Amino acid sequence: MKLSELVNSVSLKAREITNYIRYPVVTASMFMQRRLQEQYEKIEIPVNRKDHKEENKVLAGNSARVTIVDSQQVNNTNEFTGNLNNIYPGVVNQTVPKLSSKPNIQIAIPPLQINDELRGRRGRYRIISNNAFKKLDRVRFYQGIQVANNKPVLIKEYLLPEGEFNQKEARQSKESFEELANINLKNGGGQDFRLVVPWDAIAPRDERRCYLITEPVDNSITLREYLQNSAMTSLQVREVLKQVLQTLWFLHNQRIRLPNGEVRYGLPHGNLSLDTLLIVVNEQNSLVETPQFFIYVTNLFLWEDLFKPRNLLLAEHSFERDLQDLGYISYYLLIGKEENEQYPLINPQNELFWIKEKDEFLKLFILRLIGIESAFANAEQARQALLASPYIHISAQEQDEQFINHAIQEQNIINTWTTLKFIIFSTFGILGLILLWIFIFKNNIQSKIMPISENEYSQIKEVSNIPNGKFTYTAAISEGTWDSLIYYTNKNKRIKRTSLVAFGKTLEEELEERGMSLKLTYQPELSIEQAFTKLRNKKVNFLITNLVGNQPNEFNSKDFKYQTIAYDGIVLFVPFSDSQRKGSIAEALNGKITFEQLRKLYTNKITNWQQIDNNLPNLPVKLYIPKEEEVVNRFKEVVFKNHPEEAQIFESLIASGYIIRQETRETLGSQILGDFENHINAGIGFGLLSKVFGQCSVYPLSLGEPGQEVQTLVENNGNDINPKTDLCNDKGSYHPNTNVFANKLYPFSYAVTVVYPISSQNQTSLAVSKFVEVLQTDEGQDLLREAGLVPEKNQDSN
Repeated sequence: MKLSELVNSVSLKAREITNYIRYPVVTASMFMQRRLQEQYEKIEIPVNRKDHKEENKVLAGNSARVTIVDSQQVNNTNEFTGNLNNIYPGVVNQTVPKLSSKPNIQIAIPPLQINDELRGRRGRYRIISNNAFKKLDRVRFYQGIQVANNKPVLIKEYLLPEGEFNQKEARQSKESFEELANINLKNGGGQDFRLVVPWDAIAPRDERRCYLITEPVDNSITLREYLQNSAMTSLQVREVLKQVLQTLWFLHNQRIRLPNGEVRYGLPHGNLSLDTLLIVVNEQNSLVETPQFFIYVTNLFLWEDLFKPRNLLLAEHSFERDLQDLGYISYYLLIGKEENEQYPLINPQNELFWIKEKDEFLKLFILRLIGIESAFANAEQARQALLASPYIHISAQEQDEQFINHAIQEQNIINTWTTLKFIIFSTFGILGLILLWIFIFKNNIQSKIMPISENEYSQIKEVSNIPNGKFTYTAAISEGTWDSLIYYTNKNKRIKRTSLVAFGKTLEEELEERGMSLKLTYQPELSIEQAFTKLRNKKVNFLITNLVGNQPNEFNSKDFKYQTIAYDGIVLFVPFSDSQRKGSIAEALNGKITFEQLRKLYTNKITNWQQIDNNLPNLPVKLYIPKEEEVVNRFKEVVFKNHPEEAQIFESLIASGYIIRQETRETLGSQILGDFENHINAGIGFGLLSKVFGQCSVYPLSLGEPGQEVQTLVENNGNDINPKTDLCNDKGSYHPNTNVFANKLYPFSYAVTVVYPISSQNQTSLAVSKFVEVLQTDEGQDLLREAGLVPEKNQDSN
């Protein structure tokens, strides 16, 4: 035994004896409670018990198939299904019987041998060790290398045994699995937020197995393996939560293109557990108090669910369930054990398991994650709450004293509460009935005689007096802002956009679900002129536009009224690579660009970046513009004002194809960053802020005359972002600067505005005003912000 261990042991015993002498009754009481709890957990009831040999029998029948799987898999499988039916047919909506917790599956598929090679889309891989360091039911792990560069890889083999997957099911699983290689789970800047993502996916045509290729996480163990050695301190649990919440925030907010072509706003992990979180501990000594380790997240439901037996019922995947699972994981890490057959009564609602935990802020935080207390709205809100919660270090002696004092105080409170319980509940019950009657009576009177003013509401459902009937409105596709919230284009087909503000729902559906009963129909037009004509001829009730100041003269007449609901604008951007942050274009330009530089770039007078500054990369310039006609026209009006000859050159370069015109999301997707990182060229483009914000593959430049450049994004501390700002890892730390849009300080800013005729009938006028009220509520502004617009109401710095 080490000397330090001996000293700690003696010190612990001495404190226990001292506490017993000082507080004999309380200490004895606590001791007996713990012993009784331990004995209670060991009690087994001999109901439906079977002999061990009977448990390993496989029942056979003419039409029934019974499979025995690991209880860990049953629990994980029952947690999530998600919305996979349209993506992976046959994976979900199966039924499952009560299964045994002891695995007994005989797999007749031989393992791979040393020097066996696999061929995938990204190269060939060779097995260097067939002594799999981990074996699970239907899964084997191998160490390997990529043949081309000897890069180490981890090869995970999924099995599809005939007893659990028929030929059609196996084929569907393999086809869906191979398509996973096309899913990009990294953000535009190459960040993965410690998410272990597939490098390659291989599905051999004539074999009942698939292979997932990933980069190994060196020196990692699962949190389950870590938990077998010791529990975590509250400070360590805080660090685990901080890192995993950041990964979840990335997953829950990233736009991801699924194999069927659908673009989803956010993706649940769907499989969080002690087995799917890896920890890498930094063995080096550190002077900082923060625990030195990293948490890596593995095994998303997207591919894990494909290889679960079809007779298992998969529960629904959701962001909320991810937070709940993380709450339970952190709870198990804190108390040092997990609820299972050995410990069936480990419940976070049981105060016995919290009695020695003095980090009250962490306790409340975990209970909120689980949902026992008021739940968090999303992962980012939870992360910010965790960062804001104080941590107070408490010594071992102080813990013992507080433990005793807490027990004494708790007993006194229980005695007092028992005496006063009936009186308090009776009093509150009577008061509650009186207040309820007053509230109902007051509301009935006010709703009859008092009109409600604008901007009064925080929630959409609070907006009242919604008129009956159906109303129509329009917007211009060529403007892009509002139309892109409702539709997106895929292979020249316009498709209703879902998952922009809520997973699997359109913006209209989310507004309706949150309480907007106004019945609206959207009828888009190609150009703003066509949309205005439709409004003027009273074929629609109102119009949403974002270029009011540049519309036909009739818009500025006294016949129309308009109300601002949000802001948008045009931003200039250049590639922003984390791997090449030093010496990047944004850094060499000091994060800004002038109108004169833009004119030279977009008229081909500057063809290499070093023509601007020798510190810039020696790369040719590549020019991008968006597809929206009105956005390009607005750019031309501002940049080439009083420069008609250069404006003509700009138009000719567009017509010739020298300037690439495509959807902004295509430019951001991979092309502009990929060309830069491969040293092919360095691009510059512009597009709507609503489409660029949140994509950290590019950096939005400040714009203006020399010395007067204005930035559209501001950090939470009030300072403009700069090229050293980590746009990928710190997305919650910056937001659009409402002030520069509302006060027209940014040259490309404009208001997103609802326009309607003043001569509208009362019902139409009321419908429009109610629609505006809905979008101007706090909840409505949050939805517009989630959709990518700049809210009209100033955003809090937090």
